Amino acid sequence: MEKIREFIKRRLVFVVMLMASLYFGCLAIWNLSNTLLYVHEAVTLPASVRDMRQRPFESYTEALSYGNLPWDGDIAYTPILSFTMPAGIPILAHVARDLDNTDYKIGEQVEIITNPYDSNQAHINKWKFLWGADCMRLLLALLLGVPAWLVLFPRKRRKAATKAKKQTASKASPSHKQQAADKPNRRKQASASTDSTATPRAPRRKKQQDSESPERPRRSRKKKANDSGE
Repeated sequence: MEKIREFIKRRLVFVVMLMASLYFGCLAIWNLSNTLLYVHEAVTLPASVRDMRQRPFESYTEALSYGNLPWDGDIAYTPILSFTMPAGIPILAHVARDLDNTDYKIGEQVEIITNPYDSNQAHINKWKFLWGADCMRLLLALLLGVPAWLVLFPRKRRKAATKAKKQTASKASPSHKQQAADKPNRRKQASASTDSTATPRAPRRKKQQDSESPERPRRSRKKKANDSGE
């Protein structure tokens, strides 16, 4: 019973891992596709930092959701930007939605990417803000899904094991074709052995010669009697 319980527990853990990997994988692919459309339609603009807001990350998941790896600390910086839209509309105080673990200086020039008709979709043009979080989710999905899939569906291993068994069995026992080819050879060997052990018929001929040999003297005696009667 303990072995069965352990087996069920292991299977449940791998099922949960597989479900989590599917969730993170689908979410990452969906977000990456939307980001690709956004980058295709967006434009890049120069912007200047007017002010900075500072607060700690609420959790590691929040830091990872913005593409940050909080190894250097748990402080998040939010820059307040000013820029001009392609239509000539000035934006004086745009609070960036992206939390960064690097501090910006007031007056620093940065590059932003935004929809040309909506300034609320502006992001600082960094790889981690656009692709980092979704790539981390996709990597997490692979790390969870590949081991769970190999454990729950070990079909390739079973097929390889069955093929190896068949090959060993075929090498150990001869095939039907070899057995059929060996049969006429065995028959020829048996016939040759019987021919070598067979007795010759020469003694019969000797007996016939011995039976014929006494008749000759009888004939000679008759001839002598005839000669004497004459």
